[in-house]
Amino acid sequence: VFAAPNGVVYISEIGEFGKAGDGKITQIDANGSRKTLAEGLNDPKGLDMFNGQLVVADVDRVVSIDAQTGKQTVTAATAAFPRKPVFLNAIEIDALGNGYGSDSGDDNGKGAGIFKITADGKVTEVLKANAGIKRPNGLLMDGSQSLLVADFGTGKLFRVQLGGKKASVTLLNQGFGGADGLVRDAHGHLYVSDWAGGNVWQLTEPKATPQRIIQGYQSAADISLSADGQSLLVPDMKAGILHS
Repeated sequence: VFAAPNGVVYISEIGEFGKAGDGKITQIDANGSRKTLAEGLNDPKGLDMFNGQLVVADVDRVVSIDAQTGKQTVTAATAAFPRKPVFLNAIEIDALGNGYGSDSGDDNGKGAGIFKITADGKVTEVLKANAGIKRPNGLLMDGSQSLLVADFGTGKLFRVQLGGKKASVTLLNQGFGGADGLVRDAHGHLYVSDWAGGNVWQLTEPKATPQRIIQGYQSAADISLSADGQSLLVPDMKAGILHS
């Protein structure tokens, strides 16, 4: 789920997992009305927005969708990647419009990594499977040259420094089960969702002792902060429910 600054909420719906063409993006307006913004996607997952374009990680490609018209543009086709992505999951966009996409790889982490997609569609792999993060999932900018990364495979939280010739990886925290979504509020508090355990954790800063603030969901997926900053939006993927 992704909440835009104007209060509109977007939800990626996978449909039948692994079935091409049955994925869609649902839009919920501030008044609660709901409509389909875009359809014909494959298994859309992570969402972010830049310049009025909703950017979607869709299995092995990145698609941009005009938030007003629903028109789709393939920002980065499968062939644009240095290798075919296995499981594009989260998407995070920096202030310059560069996108970062996590590839969670297969169940054992084969093919995992993080890609950078420039505004003009050039794709590079900035982190590979042998860098120490088993299954990268949630991403969150942490300064202009750093990413926080939730590891779905180990439940750990990492910082990836991007500025040098080779990205460096630092372990910050752990114990998040199937770590999925990452978001930060205006107070600097960090929230991590646990897809496997149905939990959401709060940290006052990345190395702080995690406090579990939500539990009991079937599968807490990629979370977002509401437009007013007062609520967490938590999609319970298996239940098909959006919680606030």
